[in-house]
Order: sequence, then C-alpha cells, then structure tokens
Amino acid sequence: MMLKKITLLISLLLFTACSSIMHKKSTSLSSNKTYAIASFSNYTETPMAGLRAASIVESVLAEQNIAIHSLIDGSDDLSSKKTKLELFSIQKAHAKTMKANYLITGNVQEWQYKTGIDGEPVVSYTIKVIDLENNAIVFNGVGAKSAWGHKSIGVVAQEIAKELIPQFIN
Repeated sequence: MMLKKITLLISLLLFTACSSIMHKKSTSLSSNKTYAIASFSNYTETPMAGLRAASIVESVLAEQNIAIHSLIDGSDDLSSKKTKLELFSIQKAHAKTMKANYLITGNVQEWQYKTGIDGEPVVSYTIKVIDLENNAIVFNGVGAKSAWGHKSIGVVAQEIAKELIPQFIN
C-alpha cells in the first residue's frame, strides 16, 4: 500500500511541468486604454529572443481585443548602435505620438531547449507596463516555465503571457 502511494506521488511529480509566475503588486489597467508594445531586451544567447517574446505577448493581447500599436521593429532594433536607454526613450516618444496610454516592454532571461534526451523548452521573461503620462512602472511581472519535449518554446512563451496579462489588464 505504501509503495503504491510513493509510486503515485513520484508519477505525479514527473508529469507536471515547472512553472513560476511572480508580479510586484496587483494592478488593474483598463482594456479600453491604448497600449503600445516594443521589442523586449534579449539577455540570452538565442538570437532575436526579445523580438519573439514581444511578438507572442502582442498576439495574446490582440486575442483579448486590446488596442495595441506595435513598435516591434525586428532587425532595425538588432542593428541599432543606440544604448538601451536611448532606444527606450525613442520607443516611449513613438508610443506617445501614437496616443498610447501605456508602453509594454520587457526582458528575456532564458529562451532555449535544455540539452538531453527530450530537449525540454525553457522560457523566462519579464513584462513591464509603463504609464506614459507619468513614466511610472505600473506593472512588473516575471514568468518562468519549462515543459516536456513535446511542446515548443513558442507554446511555453504563450502560456506565460496568458498567465501574466490578466494580472495587469482587467
């Protein structure tokens, strides 16, 4: 009987993926406001991970009928010789010209497949929402998740976005 319980417990642990979502404080921004999204900073060795993460967050927001202007420039961001602060100032100014109330940005800390037999996807990124009227960060949340080898990095990144976005938009 005890062996059955231990076997069941181990099986349950093996079949669950690791996931962690953290945020600074509860925020409830209106879905009727206008948002702009910029490329996320990439702190990984995976090329274009910041662009990929921002694009996935943008798509999840669009699924929820959120008015969003895209500032994701793709290769222009990558070839830029500007500092992160200069690029951020340009993105904020551009978002304001589009009459956006908030700018969504973030950082990608991990975006890879683990090495090994299954090659599990591992993703970790931060979403920041900045109130463009007063330059205050009104939401700062991070999500990290790994999954089994049958899922792609994109699916894992989308799952993180679907968990983080409802924490700042009502």
